[in-house]
Amino acid sequence: MRKMLAVFFFGVTILATHQVFGQEKTIFSISVNYDLSVESLVAQGKYDWKSSYITSKNFSTTRKGEATLNLELVPLNQVLTSEEVIAELKKQGLRPAELHELLAFGAKYPDEQKKYLIVALGSVWRDWSGDRGVAYLYGGCDERGLSLHFFVRRWSVYRRFLAVRI
Repeated sequence: MRKMLAVFFFGVTILATHQVFGQEKTIFSISVNYDLSVESLVAQGKYDWKSSYITSKNFSTTRKGEATLNLELVPLNQVLTSEEVIAELKKQGLRPAELHELLAFGAKYPDEQKKYLIVALGSVWRDWSGDRGVAYLYGGCDERGLSLHFFVRRWSVYRRFLAVRI
């Protein structure tokens, strides 16, 4: 297991990096205000493209107030369903990040989504037909986006799952 503490990278403090079972995880500190609307958090993220379905109406939260959290970007290095990812996160003492946490992360660390797709399985929206969707961040060289994907999908090895230590 490898550990590093307080690494400064392009003016951003990354609290720690460590390897678990050959998978490197990076821990990011964020402040989340659960009282803000989804729309205001999306605006703070300054995305080039965003799904019109990612709204306060579709994604409510029961959390209140502000919290400072350490989030982990977890690579699982295998193709898994959403349920399997959640079970694996739980085994590692983590819970999947919720939408407010994903949006706060995207606003504070905008370049991370240019490296890989980042999924938040902790907030699920059910559409008019009963299909469930989860939010994710994606990007490229000069664009960033916020979109939805089906919860029932199998996730490729190139995805990262945003999670909170419990």
